[in-house]
Amino acid sequence: MASTDLSSILSASKDLTKHLLNSKPPDLPSVNLSLEQIEAQSRRLVSKHDSSGDVNRANYLLAQASVDGSALSQSIAHLNASTTFSSSSLQPLQDTDVSSFLRHSHEQNLISTIEHGRKETQDSFYRMLEDRTARDWEEKKKRLFEQLGASVPVASSLTTSTTSLAASTMGMSSSMMKKQVPVSAPLSLQMHSKMLAYDRTVVALNSARLGGTSYPIIHALTDAANDNNQIAFMFTVLVKITQEPSSLPPLEHASAHILNSPVFERKYAKAYLASPAPALSLRKQIATGARQALEEQYLSIIQRTVHSHPSEAQLGGDPSTANLVRAFCAVRFYRQGEWLSGLELVKGSPVWAQVFFLVRIGEVSEAFQVLMRFKDAVDAREPGFIDAFRIWAESSERSLPRLIRDQLAGVYNAHMLQAQTTDPFKLALYKLIARLDVGRRSIPNVTTTTEDWLWMQFAMVDESSGDENDDSSLASLTKVLLAYGERHFEPATGSVGQKSGFWASVLLMCGQFERAVASLWDHDSGGSLQVEAVHLAVALAYHGLLRVSSKAEGSDVNILTLSPSATGTQPIPSLALHTLIWRYIRQFVKMDAKEGLQYVYILPLSADQPSPPGVGHEQLEAAWELVRRIIVMANGGPMWEELVGGVKGDGTRFPGVLPTHLPLLRLSPSHDSYPSTQSLSSSSSLRPTSLQTFDYKSQILLPTASSLLSNDRLPDAIKLYDLAGEYDTVVGCLAQALGNLVASGGTTLSFGAGGGTAWSAAGDQQDRAKELEKTAREILTVYERLGRGTGLGASGSSSGTNAGGKDRDACVKLLKILEAGERGRDGHVERALEILESTSLVPLDVNVASGKEGDVDVMKVTRKAEEFTQQHEALQRCLPVYLVMCMDALSGVASKIKSGVGVHGGEAQKRAAVIILRKKSRALMVYAGLLKYRMSPEVYGYLARGDVEVAL
Repeated sequence: MASTDLSSILSASKDLTKHLLNSKPPDLPSVNLSLEQIEAQSRRLVSKHDSSGDVNRANYLLAQASVDGSALSQSIAHLNASTTFSSSSLQPLQDTDVSSFLRHSHEQNLISTIEHGRKETQDSFYRMLEDRTARDWEEKKKRLFEQLGASVPVASSLTTSTTSLAASTMGMSSSMMKKQVPVSAPLSLQMHSKMLAYDRTVVALNSARLGGTSYPIIHALTDAANDNNQIAFMFTVLVKITQEPSSLPPLEHASAHILNSPVFERKYAKAYLASPAPALSLRKQIATGARQALEEQYLSIIQRTVHSHPSEAQLGGDPSTANLVRAFCAVRFYRQGEWLSGLELVKGSPVWAQVFFLVRIGEVSEAFQVLMRFKDAVDAREPGFIDAFRIWAESSERSLPRLIRDQLAGVYNAHMLQAQTTDPFKLALYKLIARLDVGRRSIPNVTTTTEDWLWMQFAMVDESSGDENDDSSLASLTKVLLAYGERHFEPATGSVGQKSGFWASVLLMCGQFERAVASLWDHDSGGSLQVEAVHLAVALAYHGLLRVSSKAEGSDVNILTLSPSATGTQPIPSLALHTLIWRYIRQFVKMDAKEGLQYVYILPLSADQPSPPGVGHEQLEAAWELVRRIIVMANGGPMWEELVGGVKGDGTRFPGVLPTHLPLLRLSPSHDSYPSTQSLSSSSSLRPTSLQTFDYKSQILLPTASSLLSNDRLPDAIKLYDLAGEYDTVVGCLAQALGNLVASGGTTLSFGAGGGTAWSAAGDQQDRAKELEKTAREILTVYERLGRGTGLGASGSSSGTNAGGKDRDACVKLLKILEAGERGRDGHVERALEILESTSLVPLDVNVASGKEGDVDVMKVTRKAEEFTQQHEALQRCLPVYLVMCMDALSGVASKIKSGVGVHGGEAQKRAAVIILRKKSRALMVYAGLLKYRMSPEVYGYLARGDVEVAL
């Protein structure tokens, strides 16, 4: 069975090649070799072939690619793949092989650590990307809401609803977007009253600037914030830093001449803006002002404490400050007939505590007097301290010579730090006057409150070396406070997380004025302190303590910009002042544009900032842009004219609020714009000679008029062009507007009906036509009387192409077309035809006809058609309209004549009148035919039908 199967398989395999054998040529022999024989023959053939030539050619090609083929061949030949992996790594570990086990465990730990670190890095990256995306989306939503004119607090009790955009999560999970952005409610009465109180201070400031006098702006802002103790303290800090007096002597006083009065405007600009870091004198003044503000605040606390505990204080009749501090110590430390433990008593009195609290409120001389009363006892316990205290108190910078400091440091380190019962106030006095152990910033039982701790830090600031990297410098203290951050100084209070603004006061004490404004504006308090943020920025800009950011550095979302410092120290903060002011005034600028301008006048104060280059001029441009935006946003009418000025019926002008405040914007009045305004000349002394002034006309009037014109507010744009003295432009705008009006009326015509349908118009279009027609007639009447808008210069010479005269002629003709339309709608088609003929736009006079009936003087019509290209562009656009009107007028008059309505005379007169109308209609058709491709086929068809009606 098996042999039979094998035989069948053999025969079947031979049949597979049978067709090859049958099809092969007869001279081709067959090969009957086994596999072994075929292999042997192949090897024999290979051995006969010389492969050295191929190798050489391959090496030659590889050498061109800078590859050494022979060296690589040798390296591959000597490669031993058997040693690639150690045999131990591929073999299982023995139970007794401890070293191999430890090595393997170490390698596995390294691999798992690397993998775990890679996974943590990857997770951290995606988590950071997710958070950054969410934060960017929050900022974009905030920016969008601000552009829509709504405040965007993070949490507010004034509203309970959110918009769909505020609740959106941009396709991410809701856990990523936990904070929603509610739209705040309209301004409350309390907020409105606060804004008005602050607004009066800004108005008074600008009035003083116009008069060339100084104004105590910070004191005025403090009075406006009398209901908020924390904000009042913030302004007090700024008062101490700037040393602004509470009032100025009146100018009527004999010794109060304007040249002798103090100058507040930009007083510190040079010291603050000349370099990335404030000047040394300004740094000292900032630290001293911060300390004095904290001392004044603590004095009020002592007074309230003593007066609220009269029985414990036992103040008596002594009005001295030392007695007040003694009473305060009694209230705080005297219990049940004895002093609290921990105080060192000198003759039964806590002298060290009294001296410290006197120094704490700035009464250093009173503190020295207390020490002198107990001189013998103090010298016995602390020899040399009173003399050191006297030198420290008499020093202008509150410093000691190095020798005395070393003596106090020796006593401090040897006895006080190691003693267990040292009076904490004596320890604080040693530490304070010798500036010891600056790195240890807290003193137990002394710096018990944030204000005490801050006072201790600023009291120990020493700028005598001038080195910002010194541990006792203001810059080092600022770095520490910024590292602590807002959360350490201003925890959230209440259910909505409102803040008091104390962090802004801390930043002011450090000289971080831009950060202080940004903290008030951006913190999560429902926008309740944004009013104070704006007015703090106003005060800082007035005194020259605000660095504004350039366009390249600024952001549309964040008002604070941190630029890297060239010295590698702390980044330099700057503030987008124009963005801050615009976000504030945007909410009321439409209702009261004049008050909004008062805040815009603050921007040019920073025009003297030297760096970055060009930032000063950018502030001027930003102010001008806001002025233009306010004018565009303000509604027209008497209030709008009160803002920019206007023109009376007789052509004389009256100034508005803006032209009288041009010096505040570094602008000068144009030659032909309010040339005799006394208020401008009286305030010209305000302009600094070092700052260039710019033209009011080119910077404000003309760009704003162009913007109004693009917003389809033609009357307001015409008023501004007129105020700018651009009378030809006024006439040109009127021509374009009248042309648009006439052309738009033509698009609503129906060409299917006859006669009167061409005179119909929509009701709103009629109202607009009447208003525009009235304005145009009034302006042209006044300009004709005063000789304006004629296209001639002041000397009477023509200005080039005489565009003004061409525009004026177009206005007159377009007004006639509108008047003809009015007459046509009233049914007075004869009068309408007369008016249209008077425009001389269409050859309708009888001179175009020859002697034969119905013939037309083609030469005259052709010349008239050639003159069409010289017409005003507005008239050319209105060609279909007034041609249709002419044909309708001709058809209407012909219909009346044929029907005998309103026609006097016999048949001959009627026939003659009809012949004249036919000639005019025919001339109109010839004229229209010569102006090819200027009208649609529907217009030509309508004219042809009208011509037929006249001819019948």
